[in-house]
Amino acid sequence: MSGAGGREQWGSRIGVILAAAGSAVGIGNLLRFPGQAANHGGGAFMIPYVLSLLLLGLPAMWIAWTVGRIGGRAGHGTTPGMFDVMTGRPWGKYVGVIGVALPLVFVIYYTYIEAWCLAYSWFSLTGRYEDRAVDLGVFFEEFLGNAPTQNYFVGLGTAALFLVIALALNVWVLWRGVSRGIELLAKVAIPILVLFCIVLGTWTLGQGAGAFAGLEFLWRPDFAALSDPQVWMAAAGQIFFTLTIGYGALECFGSYVRENDDVVLTGLTAASINELVEVVFGSMIAIPAAALYFGPDRIAEIAAGGTFRIGMVSMPEIFRGMGGVHLFGSMWFLLLFFAAFTSSVAVAQPVMAFFQDEMRMTRAVSAAVLGVVWALASVPIVLYYRYGALDEMDFWAGTIGLVLFTTIEVVIFSWIFGIDRGWKEMHRGAEIRVPGVYRWVMRVVTPLVLFAIFGAWFFDAIIHDRLIPAPRIHAGFDNVKGFAGRFRLERPPEGSDAARELERIEAGLRAAVERRHRDIPIWFEIVIHPSSPIGVDRIGTQPDVLDEIGLERLNRYVRLLGPRYDPATGETLRPHEVTLAVEVRYRAWAIWITRAIMALITAAFLFMIWATWKGRRRRPAEAAR
Repeated sequence: MSGAGGREQWGSRIGVILAAAGSAVGIGNLLRFPGQAANHGGGAFMIPYVLSLLLLGLPAMWIAWTVGRIGGRAGHGTTPGMFDVMTGRPWGKYVGVIGVALPLVFVIYYTYIEAWCLAYSWFSLTGRYEDRAVDLGVFFEEFLGNAPTQNYFVGLGTAALFLVIALALNVWVLWRGVSRGIELLAKVAIPILVLFCIVLGTWTLGQGAGAFAGLEFLWRPDFAALSDPQVWMAAAGQIFFTLTIGYGALECFGSYVRENDDVVLTGLTAASINELVEVVFGSMIAIPAAALYFGPDRIAEIAAGGTFRIGMVSMPEIFRGMGGVHLFGSMWFLLLFFAAFTSSVAVAQPVMAFFQDEMRMTRAVSAAVLGVVWALASVPIVLYYRYGALDEMDFWAGTIGLVLFTTIEVVIFSWIFGIDRGWKEMHRGAEIRVPGVYRWVMRVVTPLVLFAIFGAWFFDAIIHDRLIPAPRIHAGFDNVKGFAGRFRLERPPEGSDAARELERIEAGLRAAVERRHRDIPIWFEIVIHPSSPIGVDRIGTQPDVLDEIGLERLNRYVRLLGPRYDPATGETLRPHEVTLAVEVRYRAWAIWITRAIMALITAAFLFMIWATWKGRRRRPAEAAR
């Protein structure tokens, strides 16, 4: 549907609300939120969470919608044009580049995560991991090429195939446009998503008291956690992540509303749907299911394992143990896929809008150009995932970039455009009014808190050397497919003499990698017996590494790693011959290539902005002559 000026518009109010909710509802609601709450004070986490929602989330969300409608009225769907109009200064359009470069960087790596969910839905449907002998942790790492072993997957072909499918679906929806693509997807996907949440949540809590022990663990308040600044930073980061603030998507969505449409109520309704899914359904599934299957004593360990291990390892284990792989496993991963799909399409729309509004490309050409760039830039993410490329992009686009962009936008809206003009524009056609205290919050509180958060995150990155790509060590057991029990490493207790010795050996391995600028693979042919010390039959590595590290130290290293075998119930105890594969990975080249891709994307958009605005200035001059 197009407006009078030829730009697309939303087909219905419920459509824009569901589309905005779809942009916000994602994997972060169902996996990241319960993990963050469990690891940051349980019920006490809701105190900084709610404060962040009130002081950061809602003000920034309303500002984004208002900025979008201002830009849309002038024919701009992205922040370069919006900031140019609002600042009236030459630098405004260049600052706005973050609002198109950041979304593209985000979808490049987020679509890969989306593809995992689609792949696992297929694995569930076909029973690929149904056999209890399949080690789900190894299965996941090998699927992504992150393990030094090949028990279940050889190469990255499977992961790449599902990425191609996910990318094609995204580009197809974007090609269909705002009302026939994004809005239609949201109208279909959001009700399905909510239905799946209800079914899975009801099924989990209906299993009995064990599931409620998970709820009790999740929401047991630890008020001592409130004294930790990291808890407050985690809460603020979760609010930004969950409301899709800082990606330029809400601004783009706002540009497609009519001049007198209510952006206050629309934004608030979409945010409310998101919070319902996050706080209610996000609490009902993963952590209670883990408590039910693994027992209350292991919930803390599972929650600390991180977002992806909860979703891709713990949940399949639960479904497999309860005999629900085909139905509930497929439903769980389709739920995650739909949540991610609606988010990636929404966040990619600012790039489409930039090509259409500023570069004057047709929708089909815009989709084709975006698809080609998207596909090419995804290749390093797949190939270099094992070196941390996805984490690197997430750090800049999913952490630092969000806060930086939102800080700039709030300052432009409240101080340069002016809070009085902005407040009036925000309430144009509004059916409800934002409480008057938010004038002061938007002008003073939100910018100050954003500056503080940005400074804290950046300081943390410097202190912990996050900007320096250090080598990483990965270890895994090869040739273990079909074993009923589990192979694992049991490193010595932290702070012990053995742990310090192990760290010295690993520091030497990392230094060897830094000197060579290449990976170092090491193979240990070992014999594990439950009642005997580890036997090392053979050690294989590069000759120069063996000369430098020494056979004796490598022999000691494998023993310090603590290879163990946990036999299955009723299994006869006997020796097991197995290969322990260790890779010390040189990450610098991969990380700098990833950073170069992000810099190149930003530079390309800056050039397009410069060329587009220069062309606009030239046309009136030529017409005057």
